[in-house]
Amino acid sequence: MPSMARLNLDVLGERLRRRRKHQQMTQQALAEVMQIPQSWISALENGKRPHVEADTVYRFSQALGCSIDYLLGITEEPAPTPKRPRPRKAARVG
Repeated sequence: MPSMARLNLDVLGERLRRRRKHQQMTQQALAEVMQIPQSWISALENGKRPHVEADTVYRFSQALGCSIDYLLGITEEPAPTPKRPRPRKAARVG
């Protein structure tokens, strides 16, 4: 069975720090928004957390106004990619 790649928490911590500073937000302010201890954010930013829940990554993306893909290092663009509107089809008559 092939091994599955694990989430790189170093990348997540660095992106989290970068986005937080871009938003001019302290760890304490982010902790208050997230309702988690500031020390938890510090440990994550410094690569000292062994894992993080998907829901927590989602909440970070919401609090920092960026995409989950950015926080995970999948894309370099912090803003979510806008979806293209689908062309509307005329309703059938008859």
